[in-house]
Amino acid sequence: MQFEMTATVFSVNKITVEGRTFCSMFTGQNPVGDNAENTLGLEVTKISAEPAVFDQLKTEGFRPGQEIKLVAMLKKAANGKSQPHIVGVVPSQKTAPTPEPQKKPA
Repeated sequence: MQFEMTATVFSVNKITVEGRTFCSMFTGQNPVGDNAENTLGLEVTKISAEPAVFDQLKTEGFRPGQEIKLVAMLKKAANGKSQPHIVGVVPSQKTAPTPEPQKKPA
C-alpha cells in the first residue's frame, strides 16, 4: 500500500556497491510527543529510497531544505516494526501563467 507524505528533505544520497545501487534521504520534522521537551531544532531521520527518487529530485531542481511530497510504502523492520521506504516523488504542480484578458478598444 502506497501513501503520500510531506517532508523537509535535507539531502539525498545514491551509492553503488558491488553492482547494486542504493539510495537514502535525510529528512527533518518538528519533534512531537515525549521528544518535544528534550529536543531543540528538528528531528532528523534517514529514510531508504528507490534510486529513481534521486533522479526525480535532480530533474525537479531539488534544493536542500525544501518541503517535498513523497510517495512511500511501509517495509518490515526489526522487532516486527515497520518503516517508510520512499518509492517516488509527487511531480511539482507548476501551473502555466494565466493570460491577461484582452482589453476592448474604446
